[in-house]
Amino acid sequence: MTRTQLAPDAAEQGGGIEIRAASGADCEAIKAFVAGLSLRARFLRFFTAASPPSPAVLRGLCGASRTTDVLLAAVGGTVIGHAMAADAVGPDGCLVTDIGLVVTDRWQNRGVGSDLLGRMVARAAARGVSGLEMDVLPENRPMLTMITRRWPDARYEYGGGSVTVRVRLTDPAANGGCGGAALRAA
Repeated sequence: MTRTQLAPDAAEQGGGIEIRAASGADCEAIKAFVAGLSLRARFLRFFTAASPPSPAVLRGLCGASRTTDVLLAAVGGTVIGHAMAADAVGPDGCLVTDIGLVVTDRWQNRGVGSDLLGRMVARAAARGVSGLEMDVLPENRPMLTMITRRWPDARYEYGGGSVTVRVRLTDPAANGGCGGAALRAA
């Protein structure tokens, strides 16, 4: 658990934004968070404005799979940001993770998303992940800008109405060639 001073109203946040791993006990708070997102924020994150999330989607958002890692940003116990990474073995045999994140409108452009992304990437690297993948809608300029600033050498593939961003975290040769990488518990 980490606290950071990012919001302008310290009284509102009780001293800081808490960023921590999600647990099964957070499912109702995550469900309320997703339902409370603006239609635009929901659409940009999930490619649909549908709410509430289905039971299967909610289980994934809560980190129910052993190959999923979930972080929450919370203020006074209220979820204001959510990031998740789902690990898989890529076609080259290297472990890659698909990252998605969303922050409530009120807390956007205050560093919460950047902090969540940085922590999620550090956790992925610690699991042996060598590459990131992120599907982003082309109109989600803030996310694409954040990715470009962090990884100027990211690869962008346009198709199917979205942009797939690929980032190499480590040199495959430095990670044992990535061959035979196994999925590990998050």
